[in-house]
Order: sequence, then structure tokens, then C-alpha cells
Amino acid sequence: MADFEIGDVVKGKKFGPMEHDFSGVVEKVYTNSIMISIQDFDPSDKSGVNELNGRAVIRQKEAKMIKAVPREEKDDDEANDKKDDKKSKSTKSTAKKKTSKKSTKKADK
Repeated sequence: MADFEIGDVVKGKKFGPMEHDFSGVVEKVYTNSIMISIQDFDPSDKSGVNELNGRAVIRQKEAKMIKAVPREEKDDDEANDKKDDKKSKSTKSTAKKKTSKKSTKKADK
């Protein structure tokens, strides 16, 4: 599975209202899928693209990379720092404060 980034140009398989394959630019990357802005499609799929508001969420496994944006190399130190930050945040205790509620019952007359 390729790692996708925002700005990559990808090709997607037909699905739902689309009768042909299409291509577009990655707008958002999720865990197992990506949202793309549909740029190139068959003219007969125009109504399908309009129905999808020009966007589609497709599986990363089904997307083919056409053109990748330049990648920046990540330093190992920065990656380790981010992991350490996540660990320290997750180990903090989240103690709940006990609050006493006063009940206001109306007496029967």
C-alpha cells in the first residue's frame, strides 16, 4: 500500500454512480482511505460527478498513484519526539471530580 499525501494525483476505480474510472487530487488522507477531488472523468459520468459534489472517498488499496508530490524526509528524532509526546499524553490520569447535586423537589400540597 502506497503512502498518499495531500496533492498527489491518483486514479480511482468506478463505483456507485460512476460508470468509468476517474482521476483526481488527494484532498484528505484517512487511515485506510483517501478523499479526492475528481478532476478527470468520462463525459458520460458528468451527472455522477455532480451527484458526488466533485469528490469521492476511495480505498487506498484501490487507488493508483499517477503523480506524487515531492516528499520531505522525516528525521528519526522528530518521529521519536512525536511518539514520546503521544505516550506522555495517554498516560496522564483523567480523574473525575465528584460533584454533589442538590435536589430541588417540590413538596406535595
